[in-house]
Amino acid sequence: MSSNNATRAALAVVSGLALGLAFPKFDYGLLAWVALVPLFYVIEGESLRRVFWWAYLQGFAANVVSLYWIPVPLHDFADVRMEFAIFPMFALAAIVAINTAAAIWAGEFVARRTRIPAVITMPIAWTALEWFRTYVPAAFPWNLLGYAAYRNLELIQFAEFTGVYGVSALIVFFNAVVYVVIFRRGAYRLQTISLSALTAMMLAFVAFGAWRIDNIEHAPPSGSFKVAMVQGNIPQSLKWDPKFLPQSYGVYQDETAEAAKRGVDLVVWPEAAAAFLFQPDDQYPAALTGDAEYRTALLALAKDQHTPILFGAPALARANGRLGFYNRAYLVSANGQGEVDAYYDKIELVPFGEYVPARAILGFFVNKIVNGFGDLVPGTRQTLFDFKGAKLGILICYESIFPDLTRREVDEGANVLVNITNDAWYGESSAPYQVLAMAALRSVETKVPMVRVANTGISALIEPSGRITNRTPLFKRGTEIVDVSWRPVRTLYTIVGDLFAEICFALTLIGLLIAWQWPRPATLEVKPAKSRRVPANGRP
Repeated sequence: MSSNNATRAALAVVSGLALGLAFPKFDYGLLAWVALVPLFYVIEGESLRRVFWWAYLQGFAANVVSLYWIPVPLHDFADVRMEFAIFPMFALAAIVAINTAAAIWAGEFVARRTRIPAVITMPIAWTALEWFRTYVPAAFPWNLLGYAAYRNLELIQFAEFTGVYGVSALIVFFNAVVYVVIFRRGAYRLQTISLSALTAMMLAFVAFGAWRIDNIEHAPPSGSFKVAMVQGNIPQSLKWDPKFLPQSYGVYQDETAEAAKRGVDLVVWPEAAAAFLFQPDDQYPAALTGDAEYRTALLALAKDQHTPILFGAPALARANGRLGFYNRAYLVSANGQGEVDAYYDKIELVPFGEYVPARAILGFFVNKIVNGFGDLVPGTRQTLFDFKGAKLGILICYESIFPDLTRREVDEGANVLVNITNDAWYGESSAPYQVLAMAALRSVETKVPMVRVANTGISALIEPSGRITNRTPLFKRGTEIVDVSWRPVRTLYTIVGDLFAEICFALTLIGLLIAWQWPRPATLEVKPAKSRRVPANGRP
C-alpha cells in the first residue's frame, strides 16, 4: 500500500471511530457533527470504485465500535468462546457498512455526473439508505445517525415532522458544509450559500425546539396516572431455570405489594418477567399444570393488591400447523378474581435471537442465541390497552427502534407508550444505553410519553420532548414510581409517517437514473477555490 493510500485508510478509520464514539455509552455526541469530514477528504479525487471502498472501511470501523456488545450474549449465554464470538460482530458490522458505502457512493456519483453540490446529494442519499435499511428483510436499523443527537433536545424537536431521518440528514449536511468551508472546496458562492443555509437552519430548529418544549410542558394534560416500574434484576442465566421460578416470581410479587401500598394506579413488569406460559384463558395441557397455577396466582395478586398489572410472558401459539410461542404483553385488572383485559404479541422479532431468518438456508449453519424456546411466532396486529382514559401502545424489547411501528400505534390512538424489555443479554455494555437513546426519539417524533421498564435496566420515563427522567442504574433491583401525563398533541410525523425519508429515497433513485443516463464529464480532482484578495475596506 502506498503512503497516500495508507493515509487515506487511516483517515477513513479515524472517521469511523469518531462516528462510533458519538453513540452511547461513549456519548461523545458532538463527534457526529464532524466525523464525516475526514471521509469527505479521503474520497476527494478518487475513482468511484475507491469512493465505495473508502466509505465501506469507514462504515465498518464505525459499526465495530457501535456493535462491540454483540459478543457478550454469544459468550455469556450461548457458550461461544470469546475469540469466536467476535466474528458475528465483524460479520454484522461488515453487512451494515454496505449502507454507508452505498450512501456515500450514491451521493458522490450524482454530484459528479450532474454537478449538483455534494452538500445537497450526500444528506439525501444518506437518508435514503437509512430508510431502506429500516425496511429490508431482517431489518436492523440500529444507531441511525440521528440518534447521536438524542441529548440535544431543542435541536431535535423538528423530528416531529421528519422522524429521526431528518436529524440524520441535518448531521450529514453539517459535516458536508464544514468540509466545504474549512477546506474551501467549490466556488466561493457555494461556500457562502451553504454556510448561510446551515446557520439559518440550526437557529430555526433550536428556536422552534425551545418553543415546542415550553409549549408542551405548559399545556394542560388530558389525564394522568401513577405507574410503578418494577426492575426485577433477574439474572439471565437463571431466568428460565424452573427451580428458580418461585424465587423470581417472588421478587415481582413482593415489589408489586410494596408499590400497591404507595397508591399506584398501574404496576409494570418487564418483558417475560413472568417466566412461565401465561394463556389468555385457563386452558392448559396436563403437562403445564404448574404454569396454570402461576397464572392463577398472578391474577390473584392483581385482585388482592387492588392494582392492575402490565407484564410480559410467553404464550403458546400455533402457526402453519406447528406449535410455537408468542412473546406477549398482558394487562390484567383487579376486577373479580383478576381478569385478562388485553394482550399484545410482539411483531418485530429479533433476527437470530428470536428467530432465524431464511431458516431453510441459514438454519443449517446457525442456531439462535436465545435458549429455552423454539422460533417465536410474530404478532400480526397492534393492540392498544385501555387504561384510566388513556390508550397504551405496547412495544416489546427492541421494537422501540422501529420509528414507523411506534408511529402507527400513536396514529391509531395511543397516547402513552409502554416499552417492556429484557436487556440482561447485553451485560454492562453500551447496548442498554443505545436502545434507551433510540427509544427517546420515538417520544420526540410522536410527542407521546414512554414508560420504559427493563429487567436489569435501564428503566426510565421518557417525556414527550425526549427528556429521559427517573432512570434506574443497571443491575439494581427495585421499583421506581412515576407520574405519567399525556396531552392532545398530534404531530405531522404521526400523520404522514416516513414521507421525508421516502422523498429522499425517490430523489436518490431519480438522481442515480439521471446521472447514469446522461453523464457529464466528471472532474476527479477537486481543487480548492482560489483565495480572494480583500481590500482594506473589507469588501471584495
